[in-house]
Amino acid sequence: MEHSDDDGDDDDDDGEIYSSNDENSSSPISSGTTSYKHPFYTHFETNDLPIYLVQSSSNKTSLISWGSVAMSWNRTTQYEDLVSLSLQAQALPEIHSGRRPVIMIHCGPKTGSTTLRKACRRNTKKTCGIWEKNRSHGSPGYMDGNKLFPLIEWCNSTYHFCAKEITVPLDLPNFSDLEFVHMFPFRNYDEWARSALKQQYDRSSEKGCNRTYDKLLRDCTHDQMELDFRKYGKTELSKFKEGVVERMNRGNVTDSQREYHTFILYHHRELDDVLERLSEVYGIPHLPGSDGHGKVKRPEGTCKEYILDKYHNCFSDQLTKLK
Repeated sequence: MEHSDDDGDDDDDDGEIYSSNDENSSSPISSGTTSYKHPFYTHFETNDLPIYLVQSSSNKTSLISWGSVAMSWNRTTQYEDLVSLSLQAQALPEIHSGRRPVIMIHCGPKTGSTTLRKACRRNTKKTCGIWEKNRSHGSPGYMDGNKLFPLIEWCNSTYHFCAKEITVPLDLPNFSDLEFVHMFPFRNYDEWARSALKQQYDRSSEKGCNRTYDKLLRDCTHDQMELDFRKYGKTELSKFKEGVVERMNRGNVTDSQREYHTFILYHHRELDDVLERLSEVYGIPHLPGSDGHGKVKRPEGTCKEYILDKYHNCFSDQLTKLK
């Protein structure tokens, strides 16, 4: 099922959490078809981090290294371009025995975040009895890794968690009873930027456009709404992976203590289909509400083209510099 891109976003911080509970190793990827039980057993470099590309429309899975993604993903890159650089994988990694699979959906503006925020909020309330007081916020820990990861351990009947702009805390013990599957959305960069700018017009018409332009004129100040380079999928993936790699490279741990993370880069329009496939692969419930369509009705019109040009002049050269 195609997923609408007509979602807005904001930078609400986490609100107060309410609970109904009274108790408190990888090697460089070589040519050919490849398959792993899981690639992480020894120390590995960030550029060798395997990224799985899941194509629900063709029911295929392929594998590419982060180094190749970082080098190839520019303003004009389409998802199919990355697929063409990848190797066919026989399957996604299996979950190790005795570990709970955790699907962590990393949300970003203009890639279905409104739908996901609502779905995860309802799901966490239903499966764990925890919810946010403010309905505009996402599920608990949505923007706070220090809050989210302890909740993931505690909510042992919950398999899906949504997050935005978080990092994994380095001071927490290894998650030896969990296995993480991180989902990051892909959307063509120029298309994403144009849609994010239109959202400013949709929200406040010319006033929203002028506010955005004023920030760009003030020494290229980052926006706090959708048109924010820091919230684009590649930027988020580049930032988040650093803490994960550091945790997975920890020495002096046994296989049973080791932490396992799988990274998936999916086309944002295939969100619900990819989630359904992960449910089948890992034998977990589907995330209810992930097939929503956000803000489908949008007004006509958008901001002037010179505002988009100014944004690109300020930030877009950074896209190919992400490591």
